[in-house]
Amino acid sequence: MKILSKYILREHVGPFTFALTALTSLMILNFISRQFGELVGKGLPAAVIAEFFGLSIPFTVALTLPMSVLVAVLYAFSRLAAENEVTALKASGVSPWRLVTPALIWGAVMSLFLLAFNDQILPRANFRLKTLQDDIAQTKPTFLLKPQVINVVQEERFYLKAGRIDQSNGHMREVVIYDLTDPTRRRTIYADSGVITFAANLRDLQLDLLHGQMQTVSTDRPAQLDRLFYDSDRITLRNVGGRMERRAGDTLSRGDRELGVCAMQKRLVRAKATSDDFRDEYMAALQEAKANTQKRPTTAPPVHIKRTTLPREPKNLAWGYCRLLARLVGVKAAEAAEVRPEALHAVQDTVAKRAARDSTKRDSVHRATADSALRAAVPVSPAVPPGQPVILGTSKPPAPGSPGAAPVPAPAQAQPNAGTPASVIKDPFLARTRADSDRRIAADKEMVRNQIAEISSRVAEVKLRYEISQRTKNRYEIEIHKKFALAAACLIFVILGAPLALRFPRGGVGLVLLVSLIVFALYYVGLIGGESLANKGIIPPFWAMWGTNLLLTVIGVVLLLRMGHEENSGRGGNWSDRWDKVRDAIGRRRQPMLVKEAA
Repeated sequence: MKILSKYILREHVGPFTFALTALTSLMILNFISRQFGELVGKGLPAAVIAEFFGLSIPFTVALTLPMSVLVAVLYAFSRLAAENEVTALKASGVSPWRLVTPALIWGAVMSLFLLAFNDQILPRANFRLKTLQDDIAQTKPTFLLKPQVINVVQEERFYLKAGRIDQSNGHMREVVIYDLTDPTRRRTIYADSGVITFAANLRDLQLDLLHGQMQTVSTDRPAQLDRLFYDSDRITLRNVGGRMERRAGDTLSRGDRELGVCAMQKRLVRAKATSDDFRDEYMAALQEAKANTQKRPTTAPPVHIKRTTLPREPKNLAWGYCRLLARLVGVKAAEAAEVRPEALHAVQDTVAKRAARDSTKRDSVHRATADSALRAAVPVSPAVPPGQPVILGTSKPPAPGSPGAAPVPAPAQAQPNAGTPASVIKDPFLARTRADSDRRIAADKEMVRNQIAEISSRVAEVKLRYEISQRTKNRYEIEIHKKFALAAACLIFVILGAPLALRFPRGGVGLVLLVSLIVFALYYVGLIGGESLANKGIIPPFWAMWGTNLLLTVIGVVLLLRMGHEENSGRGGNWSDRWDKVRDAIGRRRQPMLVKEAA
């Protein structure tokens, strides 16, 4: 049986090597054709260009390796069935399961290899490629910018679009800048032309814009648009350059695609803690806004207390993988898994300070509101004629006839100013009292409006921070599941491809090409579409990455269970036989109809 297993595995080596080389070369050539014009002719050394293209190979291999496994399985089993070797083995008492078992073991080994590749080699290559791009961009800031495309200058903060970009000197035409730095407002900057350069420190990015306008819209007042026209303007973006204290192995300067599984798991724990804090703060802000719309508060609402410790690590695939790796290798975590402790709570400390500052501001507003309400509640004493003493500390006037009491007016002259506007009141004291009361009422109304606007702005700001933290958490979960899903695809393609090849023994190269194209299209469209939906929070990251895998696994398992019940032999089973069966079925259905017509 060892000879049979080696023979079946040897049948996979040639097709797998050919498919991996061909598919990887095609994707690399496609990448080179798109990037060659942006690298050549800009004064870059040939070694830098070669390194740039060489570092893009690991990412390509991560995609083409599962494809190559499917092509090898389809071709190997289709050839064995076409040459009647499968029929001879069945006649010798070898079950189809015995034929497929070596391929399943090989698929499992390839899955483990690809998982290790995605965890250790691919993040290092991506980080080195990003570092190289940043080093090139420091000398040429327009290297990563493309015309007629919204380019990311700072993630979730600053975006730039230009109609034309001169790569040699940094001049731009028809510039549009989207500034999302302030969560309480949205600012869009338009310019006829501009120049983009790095500052002398090679970290700050400077944009000199000419002849344009700025449009600002507040989130709490979306119907109000503020416009500011200018002849020249300079915008400076801090710490945009690639040399922001980069150190070898520093995970804080790496993105989600430049991290291993265990390092990303730690990022996920921090992102989940931040997202939970922002969610609690958002719910508290909604409750406060609801309470303020129903009844004006006289005391400050309770302040949301931030968590001081990280939540428990979720027990997902990454948790089990890192624990297993720690037991096998004898280390605490995989590559770049250790993060500086002070960085773990950097985001939470910033949020806590901001919450304390907002709480102090709200307390001052509520105290001012309470003082205004108290002043408004004190009744104003009636007017006292000039020359009469005023008794303080009481809301009742002196009794008639008592010392200091005002003379009782005649009935016809009682309350001569009732219903008279303040503008026609002749008594200056009454006019001053009425005007002060009107000013206090107007001030209270303005304070309430400002308070409602402040609460609405705060709710919008907290909601935006919560949505951003949710997207960050989802992004880490997506990347973790993607590494495992791509690795598992090798075994899933073996489960799907082997019974398909045995069911159509004379499919040949046509079967290999057709099934490969259909499976590739279904798998990668599902992967890319699922990632997009998960980034928007429409579906969970697990189902986004594993949904296509589970569908193909179900189809493959059903075909495996039906394996051994094929109706075709090695002398038939090609596409013409299938077409003949369809024509025979149609002919049998039409025959009774012809008999009836003849009768």
